[in-house]
Amino acid sequence: MARSRAESEVVPIRGELESLVHSYYHLRNEHKQAAPESSMRRGIEDRMHAVRERFERVLSEWVPEEELQEAWRAHIENRGPAPAEPVAIQPVLFRGVSDAGSVVEIRRRSGEELEVRVDGALIERIEGEKDFEVTGQPISFRLDGIDAGETFAASSEALEALADYVDGSGAPPWEHAQELLADGLIDTHFGLMPRGRRALHAREG
Repeated sequence: MARSRAESEVVPIRGELESLVHSYYHLRNEHKQAAPESSMRRGIEDRMHAVRERFERVLSEWVPEEELQEAWRAHIENRGPAPAEPVAIQPVLFRGVSDAGSVVEIRRRSGEELEVRVDGALIERIEGEKDFEVTGQPISFRLDGIDAGETFAASSEALEALADYVDGSGAPPWEHAQELLADGLIDTHFGLMPRGRRALHAREG
């Protein structure tokens, strides 16, 4: 389903662009080291082409300014400086639903300070990021009468692709990067965040 322009406010477009650039750089280095005319080199070329196609699709869908598009192309092609826009969003450290049906989100604000939002409204600033570094079972969050159990929005297809990548049997799931980043499961280099580990643990359970 296509996302509306309004939804782009909460989608980490910059994160996906950075992830694709990182993947492209990595593949380009592998390509240089692969033997000429080898099947490995051709496979890397196919993956580079797929990453570049995804990169162009994200640019065309979410970055309407031609000058900004060209700046991102210079970044991926020539390792030029990363453009300042679109602006990155803070990753989700926790997202859950309370007994009353309210959506609770916790994001890093600055330093050790975290923002707690309920249905989009800021209700508290807290400290204690270590509380959200648990990597086992999904966690719960309690504050001032709010009791929310952790939930995950990433699709089963995205989680399956992420699990394959983590166990070494699959390539980075860049085609699912947008939803994995939006759900706080990975960083822009496809590093698994604590919340991502909890999501995979819940999937296995």
